[in-house]
Amino acid sequence: MFDIGESTVRRYETDVLEAELPEPDLGNLEVLLVDEKSVRKGHGYVTVVLNGRTGELLHMAEGKKKESLESFFATLSDLQKASILAVCIDLNGAYHSVLAEQIPKAEVVHDRFHIIANLNAAIDEVRRSEWRSAEAEGKKVIKGSRYLLMMGHENLDDAGIERLRELTRLNAKLSASYLLKEEFRLIYSTTLSMDWARKRMRQWCTTVEASGIALLIQFAKGLLRDLPAVTAFFKHRITSGRIEAFNNQIARLIHRACGMTNLKHLFLKMRAQSLKQI
Repeated sequence: MFDIGESTVRRYETDVLEAELPEPDLGNLEVLLVDEKSVRKGHGYVTVVLNGRTGELLHMAEGKKKESLESFFATLSDLQKASILAVCIDLNGAYHSVLAEQIPKAEVVHDRFHIIANLNAAIDEVRRSEWRSAEAEGKKVIKGSRYLLMMGHENLDDAGIERLRELTRLNAKLSASYLLKEEFRLIYSTTLSMDWARKRMRQWCTTVEASGIALLIQFAKGLLRDLPAVTAFFKHRITSGRIEAFNNQIARLIHRACGMTNLKHLFLKMRAQSLKQI
């Protein structure tokens, strides 16, 4: 309407946001949420850091390697680093090394939703394997059962429960896998202390080993390897739910803008959005 180009408007908005937005509040940091987000085609990622208590966007840097997170810690003083008690991340190994180097006293918390998703993926591979080896009648029962095995028992209707009973009655591996999955979910649904949760998960891994189901044994070995980070959830009770929701907001903004190439502009827009929600 005013015959002004998009790039001019974007530069103006960037200047206004930069002038009006306060600097990130880096004092009294206790919990950080760290995740990666795809912002463009061709594996174009950014590393996002939120204040886990308030949801304030603190940092956004191109890439998902260790340098992308190191640039955030370069802005913190030793005192600010020392105030950080816990950091919730998924299973990205690059972030692990940075956290161990920069804030060694802070506890790493592996997000429970990613862990359960990995278990569900392992169970689905068991289902696929059993379908491939089943005879014609067994294939009919297993076909279309993915969501029966993924869903919690409390979310199934009567027809779903009946189908699940038929499936677990006819296939011992899928029956064992489902019961193990429900037992694992039960651990997360309790108010266990971190020490008790660690004990329960070790017992669960022992049961998995006895089941002989190779795909679940592989999952259990990974769980034991990362047990301190997995069970730190029971101490801090934090998840990546908030940063996952924030990443969805980033995706919606990029969609409305038909793409976003200026990361500084994206950071300022999303920082303004995060401050509105505090």
